[in-house]
This record gives sequence, C-alpha cells and structure tokens, in this order.
Amino acid sequence: MAENTVKAEDLGELPLVSNPVLSPDQRLTAYILTRINLDKNRYESSIWLVDHGGETWPLTGGTSDKCPAWNPNGTMLAFLRSPDDGKGSEIMLIRREGGEAWKLAVIRHGASSLSWDPEGRFIYALSRAPLGGGGWKDYRDRDVLEVSRLPVWFNGEGFIFDRFTGLYRVEVPSGRIEELVHGSFDISSYAVSPNGGKIAYARTYDELKPHLQRLMVLDLETGSEERLLEGYSIVSIEWSPRGDMLAVIARSFGKGFASHYKVHVINLRGREAKCVTCRLRRNALNTAGSDVRGPSCSKNIAWPEDKWIYFQISDAGRTHLYRASPEGEVEPVITPDCGVVDEFSAGRRVLAYTYMDPASPKELYLLEGGEAKRLTRHTETWVKRRVLGRQRRIDVRTRDGLSIDAWILEPAVKPNGAWVLYIHGGPKMMHGCGFMHEYHVLSGAGYTLILPNPRGSDGYSEEFADIRGGYGDKDYQDLMDVYDAMVGIGLDPGKAGVAGGSYGGFMTNWIIGHTNRFKAAVTQRSISNWTSKYGTTDIGFYYNKEQIGRGLPPWRSHEEYWFRSPLRYVDGVETPLLIIHSLEDYRCWLDQALQLYTALKEKGVEVKMLLFPEENHNLSRSGKPRRRVARIKAIKEWFDKHLLGEASSNNM
Repeated sequence: MAENTVKAEDLGELPLVSNPVLSPDQRLTAYILTRINLDKNRYESSIWLVDHGGETWPLTGGTSDKCPAWNPNGTMLAFLRSPDDGKGSEIMLIRREGGEAWKLAVIRHGASSLSWDPEGRFIYALSRAPLGGGGWKDYRDRDVLEVSRLPVWFNGEGFIFDRFTGLYRVEVPSGRIEELVHGSFDISSYAVSPNGGKIAYARTYDELKPHLQRLMVLDLETGSEERLLEGYSIVSIEWSPRGDMLAVIARSFGKGFASHYKVHVINLRGREAKCVTCRLRRNALNTAGSDVRGPSCSKNIAWPEDKWIYFQISDAGRTHLYRASPEGEVEPVITPDCGVVDEFSAGRRVLAYTYMDPASPKELYLLEGGEAKRLTRHTETWVKRRVLGRQRRIDVRTRDGLSIDAWILEPAVKPNGAWVLYIHGGPKMMHGCGFMHEYHVLSGAGYTLILPNPRGSDGYSEEFADIRGGYGDKDYQDLMDVYDAMVGIGLDPGKAGVAGGSYGGFMTNWIIGHTNRFKAAVTQRSISNWTSKYGTTDIGFYYNKEQIGRGLPPWRSHEEYWFRSPLRYVDGVETPLLIIHSLEDYRCWLDQALQLYTALKEKGVEVKMLLFPEENHNLSRSGKPRRRVARIKAIKEWFDKHLLGEASSNNM
C-alpha cells in the first residue's frame, strides 16, 4: 500500500471545523476547531475566530470548549466547557479581544443550546435535570432504580427515566441560575423573542409518543403560556425580526417516520401555520453521512431579515442551503453539484457556513454579495499529503423501472479487485457528497466502495422514503440490482463484500440470510430481532410499531415482526460475518448482536464479534479516538482475509 494513502490512524491528524457563529457586526465568525488526540484518546476543542479577510486565531485555550454564543453587542462570547471532574457544564465568558475566560456558572447536570437575551442580561440553556431539584443521586450510587416512565434510557446519555430536559436562564454577571420551564416532559428546542419578553419552545407531552411535541410560547413577564401547535416533531424554532411570527422546522406524520421535515410559518395574530416548503418535496434537514464532524450547537434555521428564512435541504446525496419568504416564495442560495452545506449562520448581509465534499473535509466559508470564499484552511495540509480515490455518481435502473442513485468511490491506488457494498443507516439518511474518512481508508487499501441510496433513503420524495411494513422487500431488491449493475460493469463477484451500520447493519444481516452473493460481511450496531428490539431500544417501542408492525406491538403482530427479523433466516447464512457492537448502545441494544452471534456459532458459520466498552450507537462518528481507529482496522482486516486471502495482523 502506498505511504500517502489514508490510514486509520490518520484520523488523529485531521482537524475538525464546526459550529460557525457570525458576530453581530458581521465582521467576524466564531467557530470550533477540534483536534483528535490519539495519545490521550480524546477530542480537544477550542473556540477560534476568523475575520472575513481570512485571518484566523484561537480565542480560548481549553480542550473541551463548545457552543459559542455572541452577546448582543458583540463584545464577548459565552461558551460551554466541561469541568475537570467531567460532571456537568461550565458556562464561560470571554471578551472578543481574548484574554482569560471566566466562569459564570456551573450547571451540574450538563447544558446545551446557549442563547443570550437581546439586552445581554441573561444566558439561556437547556439542561436535563431531575424533577424536583436536589437530592438526585447518580444511578451507580443507588441500591435500586425505581422506574415508572418511558424511555428508560437514551443513547449517548444512559438512564434518563427520572431526568427531564428543562429550560434555564443564568443572570449576567451574578451567575444566578433560574429554572424557567421544567416538568415531566422534555424540551427539545427554544428561541428568545427579539424584545426578550417571550420564549417559544417545543416540548413533549405523552411518554408513549415522545416524538410528538407542542409548540408553546411563554410570556416572561406574566408567566402565562400559550399553545400554538401540537402533534408535530419540532427540531428548530426561530422568531421573525419583528417578533410577530415564528418559523419552525417540523414534521407531521402523514407518511410516518418517512415524512419530511418542512418549514412552517406561524403568524401570532391569526395562529395559523403555513407550510412554506411543501412544494419542494424534499426534507428540510441535513441527513448527509460523514464521520468527521466536530461538536456543534448550530441551529438549522435562521431569520435575519424580514423577507427571508434560511434552512437546509437534503437532495439526492447533497445538502443545499435555501431560503423562503413567509408568503411561500422559495429560492436556492447554495446548491453544490456534489457537496454538503453542513452548518450555517446567517446575517443581514453575509452568511457563514461549513462545507465539505467527498474529497474535502469541512472548512468554513463566507457568502457575501452572491460570492463565496473560503475562510479557513485547517485541513489543507492533511488533504495535500494524501492520495484520495475519486468518487462518481451512477444511475442504476431497478427491475421495476425505478432509477436510484449510487456512488462509486474508486481505489486511491492500484485496485486489489475487491469491492464493498456499503449500506447507510437510517434508513432515512443518504449516501452522497459528505466526507467519510473510513471509506477513504478502504479506498486507500485498493478497495472499490459502492454507496447506494435504495428506497427508504432520504434526499428524494416521501414516497421514495416510505418503506413502512416492507423492510427487506424493495430496499433489498434495489441493493441486489445495484450488485448486478456492478458485476455488469466488470466488478468481480468473487471479491464482493457487504457492510453497514444500524439500518445498514439490519440490511447486511438480511442480505446474508437471503443470498450468498457476498464473500464477507461486516454488520455494525445492527438489528437481528425486531421483537426484542421493541422492548430494549430507546426509540423502538414507538418506532418499531410503525415501521415493522404496521401500527401494532409485537404481541399483536408477532408473525410480522418475526418475518422481518434477520434471525429468522440464519439457516440460510453461509457468509463469514464480523459483528461490531457497543456495550452502551441503547438504540440497538447488545441483545441484537448476541442473538445473531450465538445463532451463527451454533450453526457453524464463521463469525467474530467485537464489543466496544463505554461506547454507544455513535462509535463510528464520536467514539473514543483509539476505538474508532481499532474499529476501522478490524473492518479492513476482515475484508483483507476473506476477499483477498490475506492473514490478519490484528493486535488490538
């Protein structure tokens, strides 16, 4: 293998750029720069500034700084820092010109989503805290856990059955913390009105339907609350500059979880909600895959001037930036041929955004007067020192006449003849134009990567994404049609591998139980038994019922759950399988891996299982750096052994 191709360990040299925030005068942009320290096995993030001429400099010297938020006059920033003991969050302040940051307050249960009020008197934050305040013990310090609420746990957080996400504000400069909204529900997003007198927020209201929320408006002077919407999933809220309207990114569930998020505008006088993006027939959310994203608190909606609301659109593997008027006029702002506008911060005159494409990790850009320019070059040396494979899109015609997208990432060096069909998660996510370090490692070893968007994927219509009650049907046929197309253009069927994570792991398990086309497989954070997943996952008790059970729980639809479970088809498996799972994955719990591993062992199929302690469903994207490297090495070695006949040198 050539020395200048991408290696698994190269992750430790790749800087991560994230979370752009324009200053109020629109002359500077704050952002987060994260270094991946393999020696200390941690991510080290700090706040940086860039002027719009392109000069960059660090503002903070911490190693766990995130969520920068400018005060209204632009003289200082607030940000979050992890305390030395790792418990909770410190709200820090630092002046624009730099110097020593100082601690304003400590929120012991952790914080997120910082915002200032318009007069600079308060900083708002969300925090998951126990109902009733003090007296809460860490779960490890209790003799018994008394559970009376769903969900019991949540991926990346652990047990949450007696903790609820509330809205808090911190007085500046005293640091006094006040609980504004807190109860037996979770707040997912909020926005402070332009005059500071009101807060709009979205909260759950039914523990059996935690994906549904109410949009509320709290009057801070009177304490009165008003309900504006109910029965939507809401991910972002923004006030109009005049404070007379609200924009929300929300979805109803006409197509269940295949439904798109759409931008709705609510006039506070008439209380009517108008969908301003429904004609786009695309999801107003960024669902492009990437494993090189740094920490971010960026909102995915902005309303900096009366006429235009800014938001993202997922479209056929790309993420565009669009804007819409409250009346429903919609127009594109940034539409890359193959790229991802990953985050943005919009002002009245300029727009800062992060951007990546298949050959370029994220950097910060500026759009001003219709002209785009690159502001940062943190990853430039990393890219220049490495040979990357070329990626191209192809059109695959399915057996029932549908056209689906797939991307071929070609080997960065002389091809070894082997290729891997890599299936994304979701299923409502998409392959395409994001940067994937993992894929470039395989490409750098001579593999060809095939990255398809079968039915169920995002980036297309709701009808295309809707595979409720049909997992393993048309999506499986689409993937087999991609396989046939690849063999048709000359790829060797004797050197074909298949891999995927989450939904992609389910589909990997499904494929090897239905065909022996592939000579090796890697399944990650996967699903093997929909019935047991129903009772163990943080989202399964409502998600599985809709997606698999046709609206019914497993005890009322057992045959349907079992028919869609890869475990049912173990007798047909002959493909050597590597199972990768995390011990704290509460999205697809450990039982999914153990059941499949045990069944294949009993059947006599070659199988190996790698379990990662202290990691969760997001291992491949935000797990401990050394574990991420070990995971990628293990995948490559498995395919080397079974597709190339090379002995493993695994020394984990």
